[in-house]
Amino acid sequence: MMSTPGAAGGRYAVHAVSAGQVGLPSPDFGMAIAVPPPSTPYDLVTSGGESSSESRSPDIPVPKASDREARIKAEKQRRSQYNSQIAQIMTLLSDIINSRRKVDKTSALRLAADKLRNEHVFGNSIKCSHLETWTPAVMKFFDLFGGFMLGITCRGRIFLVSPNVQEKLGYCHIDLLSQDIYNYIHVEDKEILKRHIYPPELQVGSDTSLFNQHHNFQIRIMRAGARTDPPRYERCRIDGMLRRSDRATANGVQDEQQIRRQRVRQNRTFSSSGNDFVFIGMVHVVSNALPPRILPPSAYSEYWTRHLIDGRIVQCDQSISLAVGYMIEEVTGTSAFVFMHKEDVRWVICVLRQMYDQSKEFGESYYRLMSRSGNFIYMRTRGFLEIDKYTKKVQSFVCINSVIGAEYGQKMMEEMKRKYSVIVDMDMQPNDKVVTIDDVPVEHPKRLERIVMHLVEPSMSETVDEIKLVAPSREHIISAIKNSEKVVHETGIRFDTRKRKNSDNDGTDQLKRHSGLLDC
Repeated sequence: MMSTPGAAGGRYAVHAVSAGQVGLPSPDFGMAIAVPPPSTPYDLVTSGGESSSESRSPDIPVPKASDREARIKAEKQRRSQYNSQIAQIMTLLSDIINSRRKVDKTSALRLAADKLRNEHVFGNSIKCSHLETWTPAVMKFFDLFGGFMLGITCRGRIFLVSPNVQEKLGYCHIDLLSQDIYNYIHVEDKEILKRHIYPPELQVGSDTSLFNQHHNFQIRIMRAGARTDPPRYERCRIDGMLRRSDRATANGVQDEQQIRRQRVRQNRTFSSSGNDFVFIGMVHVVSNALPPRILPPSAYSEYWTRHLIDGRIVQCDQSISLAVGYMIEEVTGTSAFVFMHKEDVRWVICVLRQMYDQSKEFGESYYRLMSRSGNFIYMRTRGFLEIDKYTKKVQSFVCINSVIGAEYGQKMMEEMKRKYSVIVDMDMQPNDKVVTIDDVPVEHPKRLERIVMHLVEPSMSETVDEIKLVAPSREHIISAIKNSEKVVHETGIRFDTRKRKNSDNDGTDQLKRHSGLLDC
């Protein structure tokens, strides 16, 4: 017999009431009975007016507000520990302490890795790690040579760069540490760089002959600029050598094991981390900042040079190629006295020696200079000594060299000779012409070597207020004169290679007796 829906609902209600009278829990009983039809409200089935949220399973944990607070507190504690560790790392990095701008946390970790890499490379060489690396004296040395130091691993990771890179390429040296140098190299020059810092011989073993080879090459390095600007590259000349790290793996067995572990890597090297072999060199920017067509008019008749006290050229202006025809690479490291007329050398040296002995910061001289074509032109040079105000030492001087007319040059040379005729006796000139064997218009290298050695000797009457000369070694003086002799030979002038015993001895004695280079 079929029952109506109303009758079925009545039976469900009777069962619910019966269950309540016997004391059975309504939720468990409700799970055992059939599901009421959709028309019947579910609230009528549960007794006591209980909501559906209170009828969930007791196995599911109820989240508490205290758990959320605990997670927030743990996150704050983790951040605090992280920040304290970063602050502790920054105190160990002298480059960050001396930096004028704020360094973020990622840069701190990057520089910490660079410090570990430097300890791996120079761990046994540098004993005083607490001293500052880039002292003013070191930076002045780089300024004299006009370049910046660069150290990179065989993988191309920058681990050392001097701060004056900002003057040359615009980068802050802190931003370049631990960066990949290939990101700053022109795409066409990457293979050139790799061939020098990562030669094929280094991939199969460490041959000691690799560390005796001198590398000299040119590549294009990108100059710093805005991200929206197109990349601008500067042509740079790099001089350096490969070096084995102080803490590199020593025995061949360990190296073989490390190589075996690296077979799955794409760029396999002889060292395990790529830090066992590094390249260290000096970078010189050789590209001209201004195109020749927009150079100022003075560039065609004037240029500046920086010399050591023996006359060696350590830095030069690009305009020298327009004024006298020499390239910067030709004259860098040469002696300026070799290019002067031999009758004018003693006068220029006399002016320079007077500056040394009388502590004059400024001097002016006139002379004839041999151009790249072999012809002589008249020059006026105004020199300025670079004196350390604390130690009173002088290592270099800067000259402003100007091309002048022949008539004006002869007039000023005669006036200069009359001014210094007390020091340089005029009777020396005919004697020199008699004893000279060859008729080369410039001074012979052997005799010039003796003259320069007298120039750099300290004064016999040196006082506290006088400047102190920091003289280079005899080997450097001879090397500079030999480099100059090679350039002079390219102009077509050849020196007589015969022995000049009489001429050298007579000329030196007269120079000691009349020029006053030792007693003035």
